[in-house]
Amino acid sequence: MSTAETAKEYVTEFLDGPLQGQTDRRSFIDGEYEKDLEAFVAVEGLPSTLHYIAASTKQVGETLFVSYRFDPATSDSIEPDDQDTNI
Repeated sequence: MSTAETAKEYVTEFLDGPLQGQTDRRSFIDGEYEKDLEAFVAVEGLPSTLHYIAASTKQVGETLFVSYRFDPATSDSIEPDDQDTNI
């Protein structure tokens, strides 16, 4: 059994998009990392969903690192609304 199979967590690395440069620890689901994931954030006080897709993995010691790329086509808009008068 490999280290990745016995580990319970992995590290996410966000390569681009609004979460660029951030990392997080996540639990494996059924022994695997998530191929795509959603992050829930507040944009101008409103809940927004960001979609990320796994791009690559690397093993560092006993820790698996999974790098994710932002998918703007399936994410909520994060651009401020210039027409909003409540800013």
